[in-house]
Amino acid sequence: MARLLSAAAVLLPLAAPFRLAAQAARMPPPIALLPGSVRSAGLQGAGAALVGDAGAVFTNPAGLATIHRVSLEGTWRRETPLRQLAGAMGWRLGQFDWGIGIQYLGHDSNRVAGRDAPYEALGVGSLVYRRGLVALGASVRHVRLNTTGVLERATSGDLGLAIAVFDIMALGVTWRNIGGNWDDRSTLPLPRSTHAGFTMNYVDPQESFRLLSTVEMSWHPATGSRLTLGGEAGIVLRGVGVLARSAYRSRPAGSADPRYTYGGSLALGDLQVDYAYAARDALGDRAHRLGARLRL
Repeated sequence: MARLLSAAAVLLPLAAPFRLAAQAARMPPPIALLPGSVRSAGLQGAGAALVGDAGAVFTNPAGLATIHRVSLEGTWRRETPLRQLAGAMGWRLGQFDWGIGIQYLGHDSNRVAGRDAPYEALGVGSLVYRRGLVALGASVRHVRLNTTGVLERATSGDLGLAIAVFDIMALGVTWRNIGGNWDDRSTLPLPRSTHAGFTMNYVDPQESFRLLSTVEMSWHPATGSRLTLGGEAGIVLRGVGVLARSAYRSRPAGSADPRYTYGGSLALGDLQVDYAYAARDALGDRAHRLGARLRL
């Protein structure tokens, strides 16, 4: 625990406030709001207490702590004229876990307009220290936004805490985009938010029947607090099976965000093929997402 507190003392200065006045008049880039994991997208973006998958680099870096050896994840979305790609990898080295993640949002015009075509890209790097059941993680994220040849950059960071009791339950708290955009030369806003979640497996996830619930509260400066309630259930026999998931999230008055999202997974041994649907997302359109997760 002493080592954990020492690590926190090193990481907490990242939370020092940075200049935000120039960012207030702009909307954040969609790439900073879109889920990087299909499983998380099917649960209304909840991820503070989803542990053990590489996609945790986008939601709570401390969630990487329960990776056994290596975890890989990929996401694909196609909604004319946009396409979204995301990939993540996490690996364990003793008491430490490392993770990287990349998201890309581009237009079909990129094929003909070359480098001046608009696109958004996000990269995340995470480091996690675990001692016993408690894990502390930190991430640095970098956003690049190209609008008709004008390139903008933004950098920020996340802190995460997770307490995972084997595969039974997990408690997670994460602070995203601490201090907003750290680059004083950029007016590109990165929205700050705080998320606290609890996930429970009601049956042993190594058995045939699967049943999980997650509860998450989030706090956003612009929209206030929001509650997310989600769950997934299914049957897996000898490593092969099907799971379904859905989630409800409260929304501010007058918001057009959907209250429910849906998804599912096809389990094939160590491989999970995921699907998620939302009637509307940060791009203002319906979203069908496909993805895959591999644990080694």
